[in-house]
Amino acid sequence: QTKIYEALKGVRGMKGVDTDKLKEVMVRFSVMVVDHPEIMECDINPLIAGPDGIVSLDSRVLLHGPEVKELPQPAIRPYPYQYSKARDFAGKKVQIRPVLHEDEDKLEKFYQQATWSRGCDTASPVSKGKSSEVDRDHLVKTCFADFDRSIVLVVEGEVNGEKTIIAAGRVNKVHMSEDMTCALQVLPQFAKKGLGKLLAQDLIAVAKAEGAAKVRANIHSSNSAALNFVKSLKFSVNKTSDPELLQASLELKAKAKL
Repeated sequence: QTKIYEALKGVRGMKGVDTDKLKEVMVRFSVMVVDHPEIMECDINPLIAGPDGIVSLDSRVLLHGPEVKELPQPAIRPYPYQYSKARDFAGKKVQIRPVLHEDEDKLEKFYQQATWSRGCDTASPVSKGKSSEVDRDHLVKTCFADFDRSIVLVVEGEVNGEKTIIAAGRVNKVHMSEDMTCALQVLPQFAKKGLGKLLAQDLIAVAKAEGAAKVRANIHSSNSAALNFVKSLKFSVNKTSDPELLQASLELKAKAKL
């Protein structure tokens, strides 16, 4: 809707700019600034954008001096690298890590392939129509999560020579509570092979590190696969006011003795 966007698409017979690459540069620049609070100033001028890519012809970075004892903190929480790790699965290495902004396309494919009736997640973002469209708002909120409120972990493995999200899960802080809710999904071809347990263990570890007292999840009462799964992880399962929903919970902090 802006004039500059119309210009980026191409004017006066010139080819348009590779806007996907331009967006990637802007996101990566933002991530760099957030991840490195020691940066005081950063200037890229000029930045040449064209149909074949983006090139910086000149840049300058100034750092805070040693006299600055407390570096400025960003308004949003930086990417939690501490929750990223390589794990062994089925004789291969997979990467379990917090979701990235650029995971949007991969995550959309994952949502479309997941079997929502069997996973530990009652909220499917996929429409039930023939198009199987993914709810765009849900996708954006997931990929651009506020890490102070929600940690989304994805499991990235290689499928047919391509890096693919094969499982995903999240833990969300509950307002005015020390509890966190959790949910996870595994692609059908990787189910019942131990991948869900690997991801669940990491989600529980994240919840502990975030100071949660309890992790809980809502599961459909008819979802026997998910119920058996959470019970294998020592979750207790109780009824709720909704006869179609059960709540699984795991205590993370020992209750104080009276």
